[in-house]
Amino acid sequence: MTGEVLFLGIRAGIYGVVPLLVAIAFGLPPAPAMVLVPFIGVLTGVGFAALGMLFAALVTTFDGLSYVISGVVTPLFLLAGSFFPLTRMPGWLRVTAQANPLYHCVQLVRDCAFGLNPGADLVHVGALALFAVLSWRLAIWRTRARLVA
Repeated sequence: MTGEVLFLGIRAGIYGVVPLLVAIAFGLPPAPAMVLVPFIGVLTGVGFAALGMLFAALVTTFDGLSYVISGVVTPLFLLAGSFFPLTRMPGWLRVTAQANPLYHCVQLVRDCAFGLNPGADLVHVGALALFAVLSWRLAIWRTRARLVA
């Protein structure tokens, strides 16, 4: 489990650099902090890889994964603040969106591109690390229960 999650996380870190390179090709000025983007991708990728393993251990049919995509992944993607600012959302939804791990990833990558904010960035890294560890432990727990039962 751990090896697969780490492998997927490293792949996510590598793939996460491609949009940044495209943005640079279209005129985004390179910043020294952009070298941190692959590490942000790895941390986020580990969390979501573990979450995927957890869902794989929870669903009983292949079709059950479509509910996960529709009910979990798509809302997380839309409420990450990457397409429109969170300030345009209602207050209750803004608070909920800040619990979204993708929100923290988006904020970190933005700060790498446009200027680091050390205090807030440490909170974002902590939130992603907590998400990764919690997802990983839950995935191990559920997979172990599924394999033993």
